[in-house]
Amino acid sequence: MSTESAYIPRQKCFERDGRTDLKAFDRAGLEAWFIEQGDKRFRGHQVFKWLWQRGLDNFDEMTNIPKQTRTWLAEKATITWLKSAGVQHSKDGTRKYLWECHDGSHIESVYIPDEDHPGKARRTLCISSQVGCAMACTFCLTGDLGLKRNLSPSEIANQVLQVAQDLGPEKPITNIVMMGMGEPLHNLDGIIFAIRTMLDDDGLNLSHRKITVSTVGLVPAMKKLQSALPVNIAVSLNASSEEQRLQVMPITRKYSLDELIQTCKDLPLPKAKRITFEYVMMAGFNDSMEDAARLIGLMRGVKSKINLIPYNENPARDIKRPSAERVKDFQHYLVSRGVHCSVRVTRGKDISAACGQLGKASKEEAVPLSA
Repeated sequence: MSTESAYIPRQKCFERDGRTDLKAFDRAGLEAWFIEQGDKRFRGHQVFKWLWQRGLDNFDEMTNIPKQTRTWLAEKATITWLKSAGVQHSKDGTRKYLWECHDGSHIESVYIPDEDHPGKARRTLCISSQVGCAMACTFCLTGDLGLKRNLSPSEIANQVLQVAQDLGPEKPITNIVMMGMGEPLHNLDGIIFAIRTMLDDDGLNLSHRKITVSTVGLVPAMKKLQSALPVNIAVSLNASSEEQRLQVMPITRKYSLDELIQTCKDLPLPKAKRITFEYVMMAGFNDSMEDAARLIGLMRGVKSKINLIPYNENPARDIKRPSAERVKDFQHYLVSRGVHCSVRVTRGKDISAACGQLGKASKEEAVPLSA
């Protein structure tokens, strides 16, 4: 990664009730903050490990930190958490966590276990980056909320820490997908600092190969993300032509399909990485063999793989899910012509935790976290 082209956002200080939110810093930022307070850099490193490796919520429990330091920390800083508003359990093992933020707003995270492969269990957590979403994609319920605000880096990373604590050490989270509420790249700096904490060996200690950031196609931010972090990128495509995409994704008016595809071609991806194109299949709209043929043309020259997502029906939309046979034929058409293509298995539909359904949970539908 070229240092000349790398995007380096400036760490900023988040406050809660007049005190500094320590979890909003990545490790380097926390070390710098300690220096600003007249303390030693390594103290910031020590506190960072207590926050993320041990998950402590009390400065007094940080036994290798001098009492004098713990005293001024309690006055100047705070350890923030999301308040659990309950969890919903699907019959397929999926869990949807409802969190209440400090301002009373709510966000959701979805845990999707796949324990079918002994020794290679995949435990994916889908996390949110915003309260609501400004993108207004017509098929997505989250867009109905509009954008309330960005989540802070601590609110993003805390979803991972707190779900991990709920699951326990015997079920470690293996994969993170930023596909929950919000458009991640609309909160670019926030997700960068949160992901740095996720990747840090002394933080949440996850692999960059196991973190995927989804976007509707915010072209400048895609370039910045790719230069800043070695994570996977997924593009929400959902159409095979410009005219079609304009009908369901308003962002296309700002960044055309051609511009988006060209950006994907130009991104200097590592040899082993591909861009995932998420394609929500909607019956009678984008599921024809003509659509499949156009998709092949769009993917020409792009290091790509396509993830077909049969639409998850809900009462708020007239959109229908294509038949299983149509999905299978569509996938076969692509695969038989050399396109890497998979079909996403719908999970958590009975608790509105499936793709495009987040943002509608209520406290009344959830049970306490410990249940």
